[in-house]
Amino acid sequence: MRILERDFSDKEECPSILIANLNLASDVKTNLSTMDEVVQIAHEKRANMVIFPELTVTGYVWDTQDPREVRELLEEGENEKIRPSIKRFRESLRDDGKGLEYIFYNNVRKKDGDFYNSTFVLNRKIDYRREEYIYDKVFLTPVERPYYRQGSDGRLTIETKWGIFGFLICYDLCFVELAKNYAFKDHTDAIITMADWRSEAFREYPRMNIKRDHYYGFLWDLMNSSKAAYNQVWSLGANMVGPHAVTGDYFWGGSGIWAPSGMKIVGASNITEELILVRNLDIKGQRFKERDDFNYQIDFASFYKHMEEEGSVCTNVESGS
Repeated sequence: MRILERDFSDKEECPSILIANLNLASDVKTNLSTMDEVVQIAHEKRANMVIFPELTVTGYVWDTQDPREVRELLEEGENEKIRPSIKRFRESLRDDGKGLEYIFYNNVRKKDGDFYNSTFVLNRKIDYRREEYIYDKVFLTPVERPYYRQGSDGRLTIETKWGIFGFLICYDLCFVELAKNYAFKDHTDAIITMADWRSEAFREYPRMNIKRDHYYGFLWDLMNSSKAAYNQVWSLGANMVGPHAVTGDYFWGGSGIWAPSGMKIVGASNITEELILVRNLDIKGQRFKERDDFNYQIDFASFYKHMEEEGSVCTNVESGS
């Protein structure tokens, strides 16, 4: 598997982060084998964190006349069913700052008879099965709604020696309040988004001679960039790439890292599988540098309450009222 390696700084106390830009199968054994390969590479490269795309174990669901096939796949890959693999991944982790300490992955889990699309945190000091360490997807797409129950608006933050991380799942990225709450209320340094984000959607403005065949892909880049810049946090995104195993629908890939300025510092392929490894990512330090110039959070907090109290006035210019 191709690896794109970059050094962000010389500060070896800062984390090295590996993001997986993967083409996921609709097959649990195949996907677990891929996860094994990526985790082994992370150990060899001495990455401190690994971030996988959405639904890494089962692959993404699909429209079908017979939903039983999808439900059987979700049942097979449900998180409790793959405990031997999870146990092996977790036991391979370190806690001395000299290797892999965190694995962030997304999978289906069953609770009270319902399936949830959930993000899990693997670390030697965390029980990944406890509710306070799990984030359930809040905003489900139409193709997901027949299979998953909607999560609450409860957020997940993990405080590490390198900073505080918050989590979103795919479509959650489009809803600015979630990211704002992570940044302004939870004071996260970085927001991780795991996604199966498609690429193909058509938008055209003929008189302006503007056309885009991969509009959804454009939105992935835009949302990650704006999430980072608006909230002055790091945005780390892991996305599926390539065709869906059943439908052939194309996924954008483009996994990457966006700085608190909103600028993309590294990005993966939109076509093929690829791993991104960024060494010595100065998460806290770079965030402080961005805020030295303009601190949006302070300015926003000092004025927002006044805005809420004042409300707004709609003036009908045509009628003069």
